[in-house]
Amino acid sequence: MPNDALASNAACRSRDPVKLFATYCSANKESNPEDLPAAKRYISERIDGVHALANGAQARFGILSGRFGLLTADEPIPPYDHLLQRDEVEAMTERVAATLEEWGITEIDWFSVAFEMDPNVTRYRDVMKRAAARIDAPLELVIWEPTGTLGLV
Repeated sequence: MPNDALASNAACRSRDPVKLFATYCSANKESNPEDLPAAKRYISERIDGVHALANGAQARFGILSGRFGLLTADEPIPPYDHLLQRDEVEAMTERVAATLEEWGITEIDWFSVAFEMDPNVTRYRDVMKRAAARIDAPLELVIWEPTGTLGLV
């Protein structure tokens, strides 16, 4: 195959839609002092559930950490305790936008509890919305209803 055809095929592949199912980290964490994959570090039915949905939909999965940015499920992270602060939103937006570009993301489903349940999640949502806008990827907000609250949120 001529080089031009190879380049054309590679360009087409790079534009294939890549959907991301993403959610924010959790304050509840596994206390093991060793680095653990992000999906094992966080203790959260929401994170586990979104991860399972992503696998079922053959979508990429990401966890937005207030300290480490957008993580894959397998990315090892140490124990930490950090809530994303308002003055960190802009820098984190840049970091997440770069990761979204690196992963080739073209659309995002953002899973979150209702903001009335936890006002802190708005900063994480704002980061993802701004990062999505920077890479021209549509973002859909999906409200996650915790077990036991179905229909109450």
